[in-house]
Amino acid sequence: MIENNQFFNLPALNDIRKDPIMQQLEYMLEHMPERIRKRTTRKTYVPGETIVQKGDRANLAVLLTKGRIRVCTEFANGQRFIFGSMEVPDLIGDLEILAEQEYYSATNEAVTDCEGIAMRADTFLEWMRLDNDFAVSVAKRLAAKMYPTSKEAGRVKFLPSLERLQDYIVKRLGSIKTDTFILHTSRQQIADDIGTSVKTVNRCVTKLKDAGLISLFHGKIMLNNEQQEILRANSLNDNK
Repeated sequence: MIENNQFFNLPALNDIRKDPIMQQLEYMLEHMPERIRKRTTRKTYVPGETIVQKGDRANLAVLLTKGRIRVCTEFANGQRFIFGSMEVPDLIGDLEILAEQEYYSATNEAVTDCEGIAMRADTFLEWMRLDNDFAVSVAKRLAAKMYPTSKEAGRVKFLPSLERLQDYIVKRLGSIKTDTFILHTSRQQIADDIGTSVKTVNRCVTKLKDAGLISLFHGKIMLNNEQQEILRANSLNDNK
C-alpha cells in the first residue's frame, strides 16, 4: 500500500487517516486493480492550465488527487461562464464517458497546483467493471455533482420570466470585476437558455432597462458597476 501511495505521490499515510476525503482517495487507489494501475499516468497541472477543453474529444478520465479546479464554458464571442468547481477526489470526464458523449461538455482549469491520475476512457470503464466499490463511488460523486443542477433547473423553470432573465444575467456575470459588462449573447440564445420566447425576452429587457437595472449597447445587454451590484444583491435576496 505504501508503494502505491508513493507511485501516485500521495501524502503520508498518517496524514491521510486524519482526512476523510483523503481516506476515500486512498481506498480507491489501494484497491485499484494492478492491470488498471499499469495503464494510468500521473499528471501535474499549474494554476490556469487547461486540463480538458470543451469541445475536445472525451477520450480521457482524470482522477484529481491534489488541488482544486474550476469548471467553465466558453461562448463564440469570447465570454466565459464559470459554473462550478471540483476538488479531490473528483473525476474529470466521467460524465461524458458514461453518457457515451464524444466531446467534453465543459472546460476544466487548474485553480491551484493540481495532480491527477489520467487514464483512457476504456480503462476507466474497465476499472468500474472490475471494482464495484469504485463504481458506486463514481455514481455517488456524479449524482452529487448533478443534483444541484437538477434542483436549480427545476427552481428556474417556475420563476416568472423577468426573474429568470435577471437570474441568467447574474450567472453570466459570475464573479467578473469590470466597469462595464456586455452580454453579447443573442436574444434567441437567451430565450433558449431560460426556456421562453424571444418576444418575452424582449419585453423583459425593456422592463429592466426602464427600471434602470440594465442599459443597452447596440441592442446588447450592458451593465455598469452600480447595475451589476444591484442585480447581484437582488439575486441573493431572491435565493434566501
